[in-house]
Amino acid sequence: MIRARSQVTTLLKLTLVCACAAMAILWPTWRVALLAQSYYQELGRMTGGGNCTTAAGVKVTHGFELHCDASGSNNLEVNWQDQTGSHRFHLDELETAICPADSRDIEEQPVAGFNTFIGSGTGTFDGSTAAVATWVFSDQGEPGKDNDGLVITIVTPSGPVLSVVCTLDGGNHQAHPE
Repeated sequence: MIRARSQVTTLLKLTLVCACAAMAILWPTWRVALLAQSYYQELGRMTGGGNCTTAAGVKVTHGFELHCDASGSNNLEVNWQDQTGSHRFHLDELETAICPADSRDIEEQPVAGFNTFIGSGTGTFDGSTAAVATWVFSDQGEPGKDNDGLVITIVTPSGPVLSVVCTLDGGNHQAHPE
């Protein structure tokens, strides 16, 4: 029951990522509009990491520090092992950052004004190949294990190399006010 609810929530957030990407292209002043509606949080950052195993048996680990205004030092590393071997994505540049508050989710200490980080960026796959990643990290309160969510897709010029929707088996995502 808990996994089914979290998968539905994750799918809704993935839909939100697609909608926000469309807004960014079709509506150039989208950030101003989201700020005006108190939907988008420009201040803050999310940190954390952890691991999960997909239904297909792919073990994914990740660690990050990402800023809602896309400035500052942003870091994201994703490692996974599948039938082709061990792989790594390293973020070079954060391209988009959206930090919405979702009233259905529980925000705990510290109160940050948001609990979801939706983003995209460019980086490298396995140390050399250019790649683009899109993701949704959620902070569902404490503990992070079995609560916090991870949705991430990594694509290279050859095509997708990772697509994951899961709840953390271990670790924690934490939204911070600044």
